[in-house]
Amino acid sequence: MTDTTTRLQAALNTLNPTYLELQDDSALHAGHAGNTGGSHYTVIIVSEAFTDLLLIKRHRLVYEAVGKLMVKDIHALSIQAKTPAEFGLN
Repeated sequence: MTDTTTRLQAALNTLNPTYLELQDDSALHAGHAGNTGGSHYTVIIVSEAFTDLLLIKRHRLVYEAVGKLMVKDIHALSIQAKTPAEFGLN
């Protein structure tokens, strides 16, 4: 796990996820402008914090949690934000 991945996980833990999966997709973007290594991620996060929120508000919560990392360390973040019921955990 890279330092950025560890910090990303810590930032997302503030949303109290019941499930969290991080995937570093940086190797798929080799040569892509802005790819400085460890900069493209896919996140699957399941949290009660998303209950009754539209998708855009869920994404805003995620971006608020990881905001500082988006400035320098993360170039692209693909987000799947679900409630436990939507993810089949209830």
